[in-house]
Amino acid sequence: MNEAKAVRRPSKADRKAELLKRLDQWMREGDTPEEAIEKLTPAQYDFLIDCDVDLDNLLLTPEQQAAAKAVMKAPRTCKPGGYNKKYPQAKQDLYNALVEFVQEHGGVIQPREKANFRDLDFTIQGTAYRIVLSNPRK
Repeated sequence: MNEAKAVRRPSKADRKAELLKRLDQWMREGDTPEEAIEKLTPAQYDFLIDCDVDLDNLLLTPEQQAAAKAVMKAPRTCKPGGYNKKYPQAKQDLYNALVEFVQEHGGVIQPREKANFRDLDFTIQGTAYRIVLSNPRK
């Protein structure tokens, strides 16, 4: 009896190798790297990106790659204190009114490291509470 062997589905590594082989073949036939990448279907391109294939090596010159690497290694600078969000005045007023109300009723406000006009932590008679002011999107 002749039993037909089931065709094995290629693994991700096999598919990746096949696509890279195709790209290399197209470039050896005279296509530019951009043209070779454009010949890939969107699904094939997405597959290579998902497999962490660095297509920049094909598209960028060595000088451009060195410049890109230098930019990525540049130290990130941020202002001391981090991002300073602007809160609407109405929200600030509501938050301050809640703080006054809690303090009038014997509550002790736990100060936050950075006032955010969103979370209000306080304790009344030994029980800790938190009020979160949020403005849901419509």
